[in-house]
Amino acid sequence: MNKLVSLLAIFILLLGITSCNDDNNNGEPIDPITDVEVTPFYGSVILSWSLPKDELYYYTLITYVDAEGNTVRRKSSRYNVNESNEINEIIGGFTDENSYDFTLTNYSYDGVASEPVTISAAPLSRESANEYVVTTVEATPANQGAEVSWENGTGVECYVVVSFTTSTGTTKEYRFNASSSGKGIVVSFVEATQLTVIVENAKGVKSEERTLEVTPLLGEISKEGMSIRSVSSDWGGLVGSYLIDNDIYTFWHTQLSGYPHNIVIDLGGEYNLNKIELVRRQDDDGNGQWAPNKVQFLYSMDGENFTDIGEFDFDVNQIFGHEYSFAPVYARYIKLVGISGGQPWMHMAEIYFYYTNN
Repeated sequence: MNKLVSLLAIFILLLGITSCNDDNNNGEPIDPITDVEVTPFYGSVILSWSLPKDELYYYTLITYVDAEGNTVRRKSSRYNVNESNEINEIIGGFTDENSYDFTLTNYSYDGVASEPVTISAAPLSRESANEYVVTTVEATPANQGAEVSWENGTGVECYVVVSFTTSTGTTKEYRFNASSSGKGIVVSFVEATQLTVIVENAKGVKSEERTLEVTPLLGEISKEGMSIRSVSSDWGGLVGSYLIDNDIYTFWHTQLSGYPHNIVIDLGGEYNLNKIELVRRQDDDGNGQWAPNKVQFLYSMDGENFTDIGEFDFDVNQIFGHEYSFAPVYARYIKLVGISGGQPWMHMAEIYFYYTNN
């Protein structure tokens, strides 16, 4: 009898669990999409619809069969809505212009599916995507240059090419992979400059040319792309990179040998310069004052052949205030030379580079 009661209890428990699972899998119905629109795009299609008003709506599953016969599934969340309360999805990667069927199914938070909605469209030719991308290119001021940005949600391979004439009369060109939306920096110019922009597709076919005029920002050159090309020596782990780490409490220190000492900084690009600033080692207990009392700056485009900027006095009693102005130079590399000092060694906390109108 007890065995029969136990079996009956287990049966009732299992029935209850099954009933709960049925409740979870058969929640309230959810409405299907009613206003989906499809727009042919370059190597892709754009699917657009209004955010469903159903409070149970969680996401839309987009399903289609690609050219190789593979079923592709893509989830579009309710959180992808834009300012117009619409959801836009670019479905890219098409290499032909055949018509495809796209099935959209809404799902609730409980996982309940709506009735599917199917819509058909054919993508536009991939080879014309560059004509679209070039219309999206924008340029905003950056330090001695511009930040160039573009949009490309198609996934089609193409390249943004930006060119301009430098202050030395040469043409400088930048080439960016623009197979997806992105941005890049072009330098160096210090006055309002006209940028010429084209976009090439994977076959090298060029778009129509656009021109954008930008007035650059001036002042301190960012150290983000800088590095140390060479250094005469360092000592005790106080390496040359401390000179460009934006930390005035670290410093480069040479071996305890005699002058001259030198270090070459790669600016990370070609820049116009007309002022350099040095910051002395911070401690004022005597060690800080054993900085060089005379320095020299030289510039170069190749890091091998240098041209003199000038020799300057360095007041070892000051931590700050070591600013040296000179006639503008155009350079990729700057060499700092310690010419002489009160001790055989040399140290320096930080170096800064500028182009200013002052």
